[in-house]
Amino acid sequence: MELHQLRYFLAVARTGSFTRAAEREGLAQPTLSQQIRRLEKALGLPLFERLGRGVRLTPAGQRLLGYAEAVFGELTEARQALEALRHQVAGRLRVGVIPTILPYLLASRLEEFLRRHPAVEVHVLEEVTDRLLEKLTGGDLDLAIVRLPVRRPHLVCSEILREPLVAALPPGHRLAARAELEPRDLEGERLLTLRDGHCLRAQVLALCRHSGSRAQEVLETDQLASITALVASGLGVSVLPAMAAGSAGGCVLRPLSGRAWRRVGYVRLPRRFVPPAQAAFAQWLKELGREFSRRLEQRWGGIRPPNSPAASPAVAGS
Repeated sequence: MELHQLRYFLAVARTGSFTRAAEREGLAQPTLSQQIRRLEKALGLPLFERLGRGVRLTPAGQRLLGYAEAVFGELTEARQALEALRHQVAGRLRVGVIPTILPYLLASRLEEFLRRHPAVEVHVLEEVTDRLLEKLTGGDLDLAIVRLPVRRPHLVCSEILREPLVAALPPGHRLAARAELEPRDLEGERLLTLRDGHCLRAQVLALCRHSGSRAQEVLETDQLASITALVASGLGVSVLPAMAAGSAGGCVLRPLSGRAWRRVGYVRLPRRFVPPAQAAFAQWLKELGREFSRRLEQRWGGIRPPNSPAASPAVAGS
């Protein structure tokens, strides 16, 4: 029994005529008649009695009619449900975020997205970039919020904001009186950094190398909060993303000139159909990025890099 044969059966039953049924289905009448005969042969029972130019259902046909209508009714409901899914912002969304972004950009605002889209269930994973990318490519995450660029050509990358990196100094430090610092000013300082594996650590060390600075690393940790507490106590200096400035109580923060800024964005797998929940979250991230960029302009405007959030040139997408 084939689905198209059931459809032809329903057409004949509803029109009472092979001719009208064939016209309705866009078939030649001999073709439709042949398919009905094959269905009757498969079932081992006649389904129609021929009455001149018309037909009527046999007892077997009457019994089959209810089941056939139920089958196509279910198919119609399934099609409607899937069509609704294409437009409904609902379902589970798995988001990965690196530790230098989650507490400072996302944590206090995520409830806002959930209020806007109450049918979405968001699961958040905080991890370093490499592990997030592994989970993303393995299908365990829908998107990841990381520092760009990401050198993986099979991923779609979209920038949401750019932010300066700032020097964190103890109160009374020799550099605290300066309005702006250069990375080479950190020469010889005790540098407090994140543990290996954090992209911020790699960026800070590269910045120091590029400027010729040989700051001395004296701490490795997974928490920026530990770094700011130790800086405030006078143990050393550090370089922080501007979004962490509000959590750097007791530290003196000074902008860094030159290449001292980072791009923040999200990455996802390329797919022809992006689920509405994921698309809505990406749009919300871009709104959040624009708002955060305005706040950056107000506080760090003189040194903030040109902010033109756009998709990565290598792999564009949204």
